[in-house]
Amino acid sequence: MSYIVAVDVGGTEIKSALVDSDFNVIATITAPTPNADTTGVETVKAIAAIVAQFSTQHPVDAVGLAVPGALDEPAGTSRWSGNLQWKNLPIRNLLEDAIKIPVAFGHDVRTAAVAEMRSGAAKGARNAIFIPVGTGIAAALIIDGEIRSAEGFAGEIGHVNVNGKYPCVCGKSGCLEPAASTLAISKAYGAQSGKSGTTTEEIYKLVVAGDAVAINVWNDATAAMARACELLITILAPEVIVFGGGLSNAGETFLKPIRDYLDSSLTFQRKPRLEIAHYGAKAGTIGCAMLAFDRVKAGK
Repeated sequence: MSYIVAVDVGGTEIKSALVDSDFNVIATITAPTPNADTTGVETVKAIAAIVAQFSTQHPVDAVGLAVPGALDEPAGTSRWSGNLQWKNLPIRNLLEDAIKIPVAFGHDVRTAAVAEMRSGAAKGARNAIFIPVGTGIAAALIIDGEIRSAEGFAGEIGHVNVNGKYPCVCGKSGCLEPAASTLAISKAYGAQSGKSGTTTEEIYKLVVAGDAVAINVWNDATAAMARACELLITILAPEVIVFGGGLSNAGETFLKPIRDYLDSSLTFQRKPRLEIAHYGAKAGTIGCAMLAFDRVKAGK
C-alpha cells in the first residue's frame, strides 16, 4: 500500500489528508494559512510540519499540492494569488526542497475537478464546469473531455463583473468573488445583522428557517452566481455545472435560486444540469491524491 499527503492551501486554511492508494482518507489535519506570506517560507514550513506528522503513521511517497490563483503548473509557479499575496512564487520547488519527496502541483479548482471528472458528478460529461465556492471562486473548464487551463490563466470567474457592490482583491469592484464567496456571504450577513463571525453553514440554516436578513444576503449571493453561470453557459454550453466547496453543503438551498434564475433568463442556450459535487468539500483532497498517485506511478 502506498500513501500520499494531499494539501489544499486556501486563503484561510491549509487542509490536508493522508490518503492511501485505494483513495481512503486515513487522517486529516487543518492548519491556519500564514498571513501575508509573500515569500512562501512560512507556508512551506507549515506544510512540511504536516507531512512530518503524517509520516509518523505511514511512509509518505509524494505530496499533492493545490493552490488558488493563476498558475504556471508545468513550472510549479504561482503567477498570482490575491488571497495568498503570492506573485511569481516557485512554490512547488520550494516545497520539494524542504521535504525531499516528489510534489504534484495544480490549481485547487482544477485538481478538485479531476476527482469529479474521473469518478464524480461530472463523470461521462464531455463538456462541464466545476465551481467550488469557498474563500475564493474560480472554475475548472472541461471542454471536449479535457480540463482546459490556457496555460493556467483560464477559469478565474471570481473576477467577472456581476455588478457586485464590494471591492475585490484584484483591485476592481463588481466581481463575483466579493459577492458570492463564503467569506463574502459571512461579511454581508455580519454587516446587515450586526452579528460578525457567522458561518455560511449557520447562514443557510437561517435561510431555511426564514430569517429575513439571511434570505436577503443569500438572494444577493446566488443571483450573482447565477449571472456568472449565464455567461459561462452562453459561451461554453456545458452539459452540467457542478458546485463544490463549502457552499455545496447547502444543497438545493443553494441550487434552486440559481436554477430558477437560469430557467427564466436562458432562451436559445443549452440548459445544463446543476449538481452538487459527489465528493463535496473533499473533492480537492481526492483530486490532489489522484495527481500525486499519478506521479508516483510515473516514477517521477
